[in-house]
Amino acid sequence: MGYYVNPSAESFAAIARSKSRFYQYCKSNIKQKKIQEVSIKTAFTFLAEGKHIVSFVGAGGKSSLIDAIAKWSSSQGKKVLVTTTTHIFRPQDEFLAMNEKQLQEIWAAGHWALIGATEEKDPQKLKMPEIDWMRQAMELSDLVLIEADGSKRLPCKVPADHEPVLLPESDIVVAVLGLSALGRSLKECCFRLEKAKKLLSADENHLLTEKDMASILLSDQGLRKDVGDRRYIAVLNQCDDSTVRESAEQVGEMLINSTRQNSENIEKIVFAKLQ
Repeated sequence: MGYYVNPSAESFAAIARSKSRFYQYCKSNIKQKKIQEVSIKTAFTFLAEGKHIVSFVGAGGKSSLIDAIAKWSSSQGKKVLVTTTTHIFRPQDEFLAMNEKQLQEIWAAGHWALIGATEEKDPQKLKMPEIDWMRQAMELSDLVLIEADGSKRLPCKVPADHEPVLLPESDIVVAVLGLSALGRSLKECCFRLEKAKKLLSADENHLLTEKDMASILLSDQGLRKDVGDRRYIAVLNQCDDSTVRESAEQVGEMLINSTRQNSENIEKIVFAKLQ
């Protein structure tokens, strides 16, 4: 089982500024499963790189993770665009841009911007914007964060046939699962129940295990669906205490072992306590 070490002095200030917490395996101690608290920039190394179009899939913290990354990146002076290829909850109105002028004004004020079309059936949600406007806004951005599937606020999911909706331009996929699903029945915690039953060869009363969670993250019928040659990052959220973190580390070890033995390529495993 892994164990925790204090963050380095280099990252301590960045960690302290955020209410969310991120952990990862220390590179020099990955065989010993040594876990270290890190800043968001260290957890997601693409934030220190050039422009990326990042798609978020899964359940149990996608929106919170997008919000955390958007806020941090905006604080670094980046023009951050948040959007969706499915549906997303409407944020504060001042973040919503309907044209390029509004987009630039939001960025100039130091905020991240969101674009989307009004969902007629549910005014609290936005749907995918018109594609030409979406691509124009993406072209103007330094970082694009896309919510690429739905989860009905459940901590676990397996994609439907039409999910995820990944744009060709997207070069990174971040898959999120919520650890509160562990020990709960599929019918209680998992969105797309029939797909989950099929993937795990289980009935609706099956209690989700660490092995199940690893399978969902690794399978091409799970959250790796349609990833192709994109970079793939797994995030285990809701690491709220040491007991839950131990379960997260079990999932992480399974992901590492599978990646070593097979062709699955998970670039990174991040443990999170998102606020």
